[in-house]
Amino acid sequence: MKITATADETIAAFEGEVGHRKDQSWVSGTGCPIAGAICHDASPSRQPKIDFAAHSWREACIVDKKCIPAGYTYLGQLIGHDMGHAVPINQVPYAVRPGDSVSSPPRRHNAIENPLTLETLYGAGPRVLPHLFDQETLLFRIGRKSIITLAHRGDDPSVRAIADARNRDVHILHRITAIMMRYHNRLAERFFAALPANLADRRMLAFCMARNHVLHSWHAIIRKDFLPQVLDAQIAELSMEDLRQYPVIDAVTMQHGLMRAFHAMPRKSYKFPEQRDLGALVLRSPQDNEHKLSRWSLDWALFFTPDEGGTKTGISASFSPAFRPRGGVTIDQLDARTARDLGPQGLDGPDIKAVLAQMPSDWSSRLEPGSLAQDFTSEVAAPMGLELTEAEVQRCHIHLILMIEAQLYGKSGRFGPLGSLLLYRKIEDAIANVRMVDPSAVAPDLPRPNCFIQIINEVNS
Repeated sequence: MKITATADETIAAFEGEVGHRKDQSWVSGTGCPIAGAICHDASPSRQPKIDFAAHSWREACIVDKKCIPAGYTYLGQLIGHDMGHAVPINQVPYAVRPGDSVSSPPRRHNAIENPLTLETLYGAGPRVLPHLFDQETLLFRIGRKSIITLAHRGDDPSVRAIADARNRDVHILHRITAIMMRYHNRLAERFFAALPANLADRRMLAFCMARNHVLHSWHAIIRKDFLPQVLDAQIAELSMEDLRQYPVIDAVTMQHGLMRAFHAMPRKSYKFPEQRDLGALVLRSPQDNEHKLSRWSLDWALFFTPDEGGTKTGISASFSPAFRPRGGVTIDQLDARTARDLGPQGLDGPDIKAVLAQMPSDWSSRLEPGSLAQDFTSEVAAPMGLELTEAEVQRCHIHLILMIEAQLYGKSGRFGPLGSLLLYRKIEDAIANVRMVDPSAVAPDLPRPNCFIQIINEVNS
């Protein structure tokens, strides 16, 4: 079935997603009662009560949340990119599945076909991505000591050997991606050396075995390193049996509700050990920044080790106003644009209501809009002369709700109970659906890291 539209309608749909739409009054101070952040059905006449991206608000919110080493901000981004890549459904042909609603089709399509299999790193594999993989060795096109990926063309450093463009422009995320690529290459070389020399497809076997081992490492890091940093302690202690009693949220709620809450974590500046402004970490102009940053030595222990004295962060009810990843537009404005395009996605959404219905009542009752507004006002907003109303909570997009919950009930910079449940359940469900082999019998002395700093030390040794 072909969907028809006029030329103007078609152009408007595509421009709206890529950020060319001129009218942004819906995120301005007069268009949204919570300025810059993520509510819907707002009355144009209301003045903003709280600006979640204001410098003063940000500094007040983050002061008690600075507990998580800042590297987990970007590790979380890589996990989010490995879980999904949601694109507007009207921009891609899609197949209707049994049970899909004809009257209210999905607004987004998940372009990641296999969540948590590092598709964001490997793409479609070496046979179809010659810019990403050397066609003789089937290794990633990256030097053994490179800290960012190699330029695909020498005269254009902005086109690099990287599978998922979302991993390129934030410099730290780019470097984490490069570390994973180098880790794969190390393993592939060891598998190649261990395999019989007369095997016809020895290089491809080495690639496949290395990818499986990398994925085993990746899941261990997510479970043993990343989740303990961001989950509420009570939720983290749930047995798998108890966890499975909770529903799994859909891909859109995960990508545009849950994972966007991680946008609360970027800090204005970082110790590496020198002070670096966040703006310098976003590669807006490759010709000016990329070569300089590609030679920049970084102390990763400051970024991932809690007791090393590096920059700390946490999930709070605020955005860093310095985080401007695209064309000078702040991240809260980009999030608000997506919230508008998706339509209502709040506490009354079916996925969220299903989880709340399973939660202990003393947890879920705190998330009733009236209770959440009252508690947040008394404990967070009132000391700054501000107020969050029940009506505003009802209009808030779910990822801001999770940030508000984390501010109130999250300990040590972590999510609150609801955010923790959504994340833990979704990740464990995705991991449970992955099928892979353990190739360690071929090369039994391979590294088995369970935290990301161990992979960093492995590739840098």
